[in-house]
Amino acid sequence: MFIIVLVVLALTEAKSITQTFTMKQLQKQQYIPINRFGSRGIVNYKISTRIIKPPKDYENKQFDISFEFFQQDRWQQALKKDECRRQDDANKIVHQTIEVSQDQKVSTQEGQLIFGQYHNVWLAVFNNCQHAIDKVIKINNKNTKLEVTVWFYEEGGQEFSLEEQGLLTVVSILTVFTIIGFIYNYRIFRSEQQKYGEWDYAYLFILVVIGLEALQSLLNFMHLTVYYVNGKGIGAFSAISEIIQVVDNFLLMILLILLAWGWSIEFMDMEDWDIYVPLAFLIAFAQALIIGLGRLVSSQTDNHLYEGWVGYTISLIYISLALYFYYSANQRKKKGDAVDNFYFQLKIYGMLFFLAFPFFLFVSKLVDPYKAYKIISIGNMFVRMLNIVLMARLFTGKSSDYQKICIKGKSFLDRGKFL
Repeated sequence: MFIIVLVVLALTEAKSITQTFTMKQLQKQQYIPINRFGSRGIVNYKISTRIIKPPKDYENKQFDISFEFFQQDRWQQALKKDECRRQDDANKIVHQTIEVSQDQKVSTQEGQLIFGQYHNVWLAVFNNCQHAIDKVIKINNKNTKLEVTVWFYEEGGQEFSLEEQGLLTVVSILTVFTIIGFIYNYRIFRSEQQKYGEWDYAYLFILVVIGLEALQSLLNFMHLTVYYVNGKGIGAFSAISEIIQVVDNFLLMILLILLAWGWSIEFMDMEDWDIYVPLAFLIAFAQALIIGLGRLVSSQTDNHLYEGWVGYTISLIYISLALYFYYSANQRKKKGDAVDNFYFQLKIYGMLFFLAFPFFLFVSKLVDPYKAYKIISIGNMFVRMLNIVLMARLFTGKSSDYQKICIKGKSFLDRGKFL
């Protein structure tokens, strides 16, 4: 179910946002945020509206609706007022006439927004306080809908909002880096397999994580490249990329906890799989469900998905897992300096992974709101990549302690002491 939610919501991840409303929905809503865009200069907008499947009785009838544009500071002032009085604080108000027709004629309007010399975040709001459409067209016309599209872009064609600028460059670098990293580590894995005649399952785990990260980065890169051109991107690629990222994070989390338990070093066959595997999937599903619900209830007025209770809840999950991971790693049996050194590094890398998100969420609260999204998204990208590199190095370094202490590196007689 969550995957379906992600796919649907990822399709709306663009600076050209389209929303549709039934007559029943319009009757219940008065002030509806449609889209937001950050810029350091002049912002162009294009508004497109139409009536979908109108009743024949209303052919050629015209409706007048209004849209209001708020600069970030003016919007904060407007929030202190009742919805239908907020128009007094709007930077710009535009009216648009929609003509009802069976061919679903589209009404369009274009313009520009200019305010000051510094960065600004603009919010486009559909003012439905007059209920111009839904009080005329009867509510029982279930198939009749109002479609509204607001498209923002900078002067010169820049489709990326201020908080997203630079993201394509970062993703491009990570894409190249992860693909090279996957090829490099795959060759090492094959070499180790030929040397020992068996798979190192812990290292295979890492290889799968790197491969998924490379695929996720590649799909995200392709989506953002198209997004740069049309402000919409490739919705399917964006959705699949997000799903892969969730799976990737989940696998890395599982690997860290398994290693903290001593897997591949003190034992290979684990008891109570029937308990731990469902529990692990329950944690992953809970996190995914929280994100999905957060997307459903979030609006264009939010600076990012993790701004409210979603961010705090996920942070609590990660902090709890960090404490459990650290406790589990400290419970391992001591078998010499090599083991101690391995677990010392593992604890550092694991805590880096689990505490990265809560840390960046905290930092995002200390900066300008438009910077929060970039701090959380890019920060977590780099930390996840750094963590994967460090984990791979922990397994494959020439002087790696893991190679000295893992069960794979021991003779079959010695393995019997640990299994």
